[in-house]
Amino acid sequence: MPKKLKWGLIISLTFLLSIIGLGLITQLHTDQASHVITGQKRPLIMIAGSNSRREDFDQLIKTLDATQPHPVINVTVAKDLSVSATSTRVKNTQLNDTLVVIFFENSADTNDTIIDQTKGLANAMRYLVKHYKFTTANGLGYSNGGLIFSRYAAGLATDKPFPIHDLMLIGTPFLGTSEKQPDDTLYKPLLANKTHFKALHTVINIAGDAGDGDDHVVPLSSVTAGSKLFMNEVTRYNAMTINQKDINHGNLLQENYLARLVKQNLLNQ
Repeated sequence: MPKKLKWGLIISLTFLLSIIGLGLITQLHTDQASHVITGQKRPLIMIAGSNSRREDFDQLIKTLDATQPHPVINVTVAKDLSVSATSTRVKNTQLNDTLVVIFFENSADTNDTIIDQTKGLANAMRYLVKHYKFTTANGLGYSNGGLIFSRYAAGLATDKPFPIHDLMLIGTPFLGTSEKQPDDTLYKPLLANKTHFKALHTVINIAGDAGDGDDHVVPLSSVTAGSKLFMNEVTRYNAMTINQKDINHGNLLQENYLARLVKQNLLNQ
């Protein structure tokens, strides 16, 4: 084989191997970046509604754990608004992977209770900062839990609310549960303080409609009243209505769509 041809083949082969190597390195960096992008960005704090139980979020957590196990912190706010917590750790997870369930010993369905629970939430947030070093989180509020979260973010329990980045509200009765006689007792203070919502990045407001304009408990109009609070205040506001004949307010947390929405909008954002 002529010497020139031999050296030409060697140079060509070396160049080809270099290109292949560069491609593999680029793909590796892409895969690593993709893993970072789809990883959980911050802890998720969840609050249920009136007459809640400690296990209200168990099914949702089980579904979320099916793809990635999460450490869980169970926070209890006692009737005197004192706070305690227990935690379950998971190997090879970080603080951002944590799911937090806040349970109120007093969750009676009254406006006064919701006002007290907002104060209790402020105590719980301070507890998470002190004991678990939280610096930010996403939030999920179901039913009156959405009112509690909204009141807290509006600065109605503390002048400096803990920084919530993204907030999902599910079946939140901003105007109560009667369409004919809406109750704006808790709504008016939210309107008066809505500029505080500028600190939120995204709010997703989800309503259920069984076909008659409600989810058998909360009127659609009561949930959608949230648009006047968050639209043009938060960076992104998204209102959703789940139209389903057999939908029921009491089972909203068990709906199949919820875990998917939580993954897409709260765990990966």
